[in-house]
Amino acid sequence: MPRFYDMFSKKISEKRDIWINRYHKPPAGIGSLIKQEIKNKKWWIPVSIKTYERKPNDFNVLAIDSSYQMERLKNGGLFYVVRALGLNGKNEHRELEADFDYTEGSAHEVTSIIQRKMEYLEIKLARKAISDGFNGVVLIDGSLYGRISHLIIESPLSNDREFFIKYYQEVMKLFKLAKENNVLVIGISKESGSKFFRDFLIKQIITLPEVRGEVSDEEAKKLISTSLDRKREAFEYVKQLKLKYSNIGLLEEILKELTTPRPDYQLIEASITEPGYTVPLLLGPSSRWVRRIKQIEMDPIGYLKTQFPILSNNEDFLKYAKVVLNRLKELPAIVSFHVLPDKRDSPLRIDVPAFCIGSSTKFQDVGWPEPIDEDISEVLSIVATGYGGLDYHNIWLWKVDREVKFHRREFDEMYLSKFKELVGVNLNARDYRRVRFV
Repeated sequence: MPRFYDMFSKKISEKRDIWINRYHKPPAGIGSLIKQEIKNKKWWIPVSIKTYERKPNDFNVLAIDSSYQMERLKNGGLFYVVRALGLNGKNEHRELEADFDYTEGSAHEVTSIIQRKMEYLEIKLARKAISDGFNGVVLIDGSLYGRISHLIIESPLSNDREFFIKYYQEVMKLFKLAKENNVLVIGISKESGSKFFRDFLIKQIITLPEVRGEVSDEEAKKLISTSLDRKREAFEYVKQLKLKYSNIGLLEEILKELTTPRPDYQLIEASITEPGYTVPLLLGPSSRWVRRIKQIEMDPIGYLKTQFPILSNNEDFLKYAKVVLNRLKELPAIVSFHVLPDKRDSPLRIDVPAFCIGSSTKFQDVGWPEPIDEDISEVLSIVATGYGGLDYHNIWLWKVDREVKFHRREFDEMYLSKFKELVGVNLNARDYRRVRFV
């Protein structure tokens, strides 16, 4: 028997029921209410997605994905290569960034900034393609919402500290061009960790008498708003409500559910038995993002001096960054929903900028997720046409993912070897730091 497996077997015996319940079920008291809310209020639209399917050649699609490799070297520096690829039929668009730099922060923070560079190259590639005349559908592998939700702070890369200013400048250029040229931009992700649909449903049931007990509507709503950003304060608030009222209904279970990072796709899989899609919801910024925006609106230079402590000594940077920050109010809201093409599969998360389906709503004007009544049939047609079954959630994105994939051997033998030749250092196996990021 493998070492430690006997101990693992004991853990299975001890925790079998706990693990099963934790994986499949929300708290019992609210689970049935959420399921009823999905079906009774028609937040789930049952439909055969195949009814939207068309021929792939009906669409002019630019599918975009990216990849990276990096290595921490013995002198403490980081060598990285990030590349993005866009495929449009036989045409391809490419972007690549390679650099050697010194970084601050943990391994997680360094990995995170390199992943943001992947997103940046994807956005840049899409923007340049539209500038060059592309006017079809841009498909990006991943969430669009996540791409406009990053906090604008100084980068841990010592020679690219202004990265997040460049990032948002590129985002706004892309959206501006897409809107002017009537380009549909769609983000598609499978098994996303998002919780916006669950949060929306909880807001719908929070004022039901069986949920809030004797607590007023305003107090119940305050509880769920507080839970999203100030968890400790929310639990203290529940204690106060229990002292004030003899019956607070299911609010304590609601709070436990809201503070559990349970993804939407798990809720949908547990509640839905037929193909279809969730009602499209307008998404706005997080509470933390809103606070930062308010700081920017009140004092953009003060914000930059706080969040960019090193670069803020450069007057040219302050002028440039202030212009970008002042344009953040132009960011569109993101419309997001989940599609279940096949009941045997996991739901796909779909994101589109609001202007792509006829809404002028801005990102910072949206609070809690709210339904939007706009035509999404064209988006559904693209999702249905691109769906390739259980193994291929999108045929266009599957192809570009395969082409852009960055294998470690390729990085070591072609990119890293050329770098060491350039800097004149013989990097053998002992010269690498023990910790790799990928």
